[in-house]
Amino acid sequence: MRTVSTFILGMVVGMFLYHGATNYHVIRANDGFHFVRKLEARLPEAYVDVRSFGANDWMDHPQLAAAVARSNEKHLLGDAAAASAVDGANQFLDGWSQQ
Repeated sequence: MRTVSTFILGMVVGMFLYHGATNYHVIRANDGFHFVRKLEARLPEAYVDVRSFGANDWMDHPQLAAAVARSNEKHLLGDAAAASAVDGANQFLDGWSQQ
């Protein structure tokens, strides 16, 4: 009976971890970890280390940049990349909201 309850507990914990990974970005920044809600539930980019991100890196991750811009945590975009990434994120949000 103990193995069945351990299995069920493992399934429940796995379900919560999967739900968190599909609905939130875990972002590692210079000031610590941040949880940013994703725009759509999907598994990629569950964990991203943005400590060394530049403008080109943010452009390579438009959904991450859009989620950060929407969450009002623009300080994660960094000073050097902020202007271009916010513009790209806004363009992505405009296209995403029209669909």
